[in-house]
Amino acid sequence: MNESCSQTSQINRLYHYTDFNAMRGIITNGEIWLWNLRRMNDSQEMQYFITELKVAVKKLLSPDEYECMEKIFAENLRDFNSLSSYASCFSEYSDDAAQWARYAKGGAGVCIAFNKELLSKIGDAGHAPLCRVNYSRSCDNLEIVHEIAELIKTGRENPEKAREIFNRLITSSPLFKHPSFISEKEWRLVSLPYNANSNINNFLGEPHFFVEETNIKKYYILNLKTVCSELGHEYSELFEEICIGPQARVTKDVLADYFTSTGMQKLAAKIKMSECPLRRF
Repeated sequence: MNESCSQTSQINRLYHYTDFNAMRGIITNGEIWLWNLRRMNDSQEMQYFITELKVAVKKLLSPDEYECMEKIFAENLRDFNSLSSYASCFSEYSDDAAQWARYAKGGAGVCIAFNKELLSKIGDAGHAPLCRVNYSRSCDNLEIVHEIAELIKTGRENPEKAREIFNRLITSSPLFKHPSFISEKEWRLVSLPYNANSNINNFLGEPHFFVEETNIKKYYILNLKTVCSELGHEYSELFEEICIGPQARVTKDVLADYFTSTGMQKLAAKIKMSECPLRRF
């Protein structure tokens, strides 16, 4: 698995900014939806890493080896554009103005603080590991860059070795983003596109479809409540805090009553109000 998925961290909480309807789906229904990364707000999702890695490999080659490089990339990434990875996104930052504005209905939504350790266990058990996003501006120091360069320099046909290296490259592609997004400090529950023959349905079940007035979005469901129970944890342990947005009309008392009515009364004591002075324009 990619190092971004397995590394340890002192971070104890991760934050998910959303609206109240999605909060109901997550907390009450026990489901978190994984959306197609290629349809998110970063137009270079999954492609950014491939592009930057190729630049790094080229630096290690002589001009007469460029043609071989292009051939190896083309052969081993032939199906890449047809692959999708699905994810649900979190941040290291709580009560963050930019994320209230971008992901929580202009601050009128809610921010759910998750227990990172338990969320990671659920992700592993649900075949959607929790991974930290990398915002590096350069791939020069990555081991895989040197492996690909060496593969090209030897000049020997080794399709099995190439396939193994490029499968790792593809697996890592959802975990790198353009540095302009670094302020989000993002983590993801992500279905990794292991190879062109992988089938996400084997792991997360059948796809679902969200129908809007002008669009249809495909997504997969990770059942937090079910997996949490299978791991032997009380479901309420997953949620550390629920923060009501700076522009929300919902009060602490109303949200507490809602949680109590849905059997989640332990969350009533975990509600707080945002301290962010976000102004609506």
